[in-house]
Amino acid sequence: MLNASLTIALELHYGPRSLSERLFKYSLAVPPQGPLKRTVLYFDYNATSPLHPIARQAWLEISDKHWQNPSSLFPEAAVARVLLEDNRDVLADLLGCEPQRIVFTSGATEANNAIAAFLFQTSHRDATVAISAIEHPCVLDPFHHFFGNRVRELPVNVSGTVCLESVDSLLATSNPVLLSVMAANNETGVIQPWENILDLCRQRGISFHTDAAQWIGKLPIQGLGACDWVTGSAHKFGGPKGVGFLVIPENTRSFHSQRGGPQENRSRGGTEDLASITAMVAVLVHLQNQGAPCAQDETGARHRRSLAFGRDAGEARLCELLPGVIPLGQHSERLWNTLAVLVPQVENIRLVAQLGREGIACSTGSACSSSSGTPSAVLTAMGIDSSQARHLIRLSGGWETAPSEWIEAVEKLSIAATQCLAVAPRVALGPQGS
Repeated sequence: MLNASLTIALELHYGPRSLSERLFKYSLAVPPQGPLKRTVLYFDYNATSPLHPIARQAWLEISDKHWQNPSSLFPEAAVARVLLEDNRDVLADLLGCEPQRIVFTSGATEANNAIAAFLFQTSHRDATVAISAIEHPCVLDPFHHFFGNRVRELPVNVSGTVCLESVDSLLATSNPVLLSVMAANNETGVIQPWENILDLCRQRGISFHTDAAQWIGKLPIQGLGACDWVTGSAHKFGGPKGVGFLVIPENTRSFHSQRGGPQENRSRGGTEDLASITAMVAVLVHLQNQGAPCAQDETGARHRRSLAFGRDAGEARLCELLPGVIPLGQHSERLWNTLAVLVPQVENIRLVAQLGREGIACSTGSACSSSSGTPSAVLTAMGIDSSQARHLIRLSGGWETAPSEWIEAVEKLSIAATQCLAVAPRVALGPQGS
C-alpha cells in the first residue's frame, strides 16, 4: 500500500491517474504497424523478440523523467518509488496474485537459479525435487547442481507432453519439496497441463513452480498467480532484455535472489531498473488488453486462432514440399507461433545458415542449447536420438507474422534443403513418431 506522501508526489507529476491508464497511453501513441521493420523474415521469437514500440516509448520516458534511485528519500526519488510499486500492482493484477509476492529480477534464468538455491538451503538434507524432463536448461541445470541424485524427472510422451498419470504416481509415492513443470515448451511449443498439475500438487500440499517464459505474451496470464512460484522474462514478449519477474509463495520471508541491499522487500539486493520494469509491464498490459492476442475474451481467442492458422498453413505447405519432414508435437496443443520439424537428410546447422542467406532467421532449437553442441534434453525426453536431433529446425513467429510469411519461410526452407542436399552427402533419418 502506498503512503499518502508518495501518492501526492505521484499526482503532482502525473495527475490523479492510475498506472494502468498511463501505461495504456503508450499504446495509443504508437502507430499501428508492428514493432519490427523487417529486412529479413524473423522466425526466432522463442529465442528473443524485438523491442516493442510501446516498451521502447515507456523505457525512454522513464529514463528521461524518472531516472532517480527508487530507494532514495528526496521527492523525485519518491515518485520513482511510487512508479515501481504501481508497476508491481499492475503486474500482480494481471497475474492474479498479491503484489508483495512479486520480485523484479534480471530474467527467468536468475529467478530459476534463485528458486533452486533457496530450496536447497532451506530444505532437509534428504529433500527431493521433481521437474519435467523437458525443462529449459536454466531449470534443469541449477536443480541438478544443488540436488544431484535427489532430482526426480517427470517423463513426457512422444508428443512432448508431461503425463498427468506420471505426476499422480510420483506424488503418491514421494513428497518432493517442489514440483516444476514449464507452462509451454520453448523448442516444440507444446503446451503443458500446468493447471491440472497445480491441482494435483494442491491436493497433496506440494509447492508448484512453472517457468512461464514462453507462455507469457502468447496466451492469457490471468491465473498464473495461483502457482506458488512463477518465472517470466520480458524479452520473450517484446520487453527489454535483462529484466523479468518472479512470483514467490506468500509469507516467504527468508528468500533472497541475491544479497546486498533491502530492495524488493529484502528479496533481491540491487537498485531496480525502473525504466525496464515499466517497459515490461507496459507491453504486457498492451498484449492483455481487450481484443489483443493474449486477452481472455473471445476476440483474443479469435486472434490466436488466426495466428495459429498461419503456422498451420506453413506446416501443411512444408509437408507437401518435403514429404519426409516430421513435425514435432503435431498432435498436442501447441503455442500458436511455433513449428518444430525434423528435416530429413540435412543437418540443421547448415540449413539454418543457408536460410539466413535467403533472408529467413530461424534456429535449431533452444538458443541456450544449440550453441553447446549437445543434444537437446527436450528431444532426448521425446525419444529422439542425437542423430535425429541434428535435423531439428524451429520456426517461431510473432504477433505480426502473416500467413504469407509462413508460406514464404517454408518454401525457402524447402529450397534451402534441396540446395544443401546437392552439395553434401545424405544423412539417414530414422523413424520418429510425433
